[in-house]
Amino acid sequence: MEETDKWGLDIVRTELKEIDPPKDVQETMNKVVKAENEKVAAIDYATAAETNADGIKRAEIKKAEGIRQAKILAAEGEAQAIKLVNESAEMYFKGNAQLLRKLQANRNSDEKQLRKIVVSADSKLINVIGEMSGVLSKKI
Repeated sequence: MEETDKWGLDIVRTELKEIDPPKDVQETMNKVVKAENEKVAAIDYATAAETNADGIKRAEIKKAEGIRQAKILAAEGEAQAIKLVNESAEMYFKGNAQLLRKLQANRNSDEKQLRKIVVSADSKLINVIGEMSGVLSKKI
């Protein structure tokens, strides 16, 4: 240092043992440290709250995706059931449904006249008609 060179002294190292600032400066420094600590705590709290909110959001999205998938699977199952019923109806009941329709048409037209239904003996509905009361079966 220039100040001590004139005296022939070389200062190699200096240590500061104690600083005793005025009371108002010390209070200000304490407030700065406290504010910095509170700032760090607030940032940590905000980060934790954000992380928690993200977790809740992801959980709700997963839940909604599960509900969506369940509804899709249920709808696909219902569609398959309807398809099977339709295929069965086409395969097993088409002729009978046509025959029943003819029978209903005959009954409606005959109601005003004789109130009798005439069905051929080789008809598939002959057993059903035989059980119905008030209906006569005639061989055509």
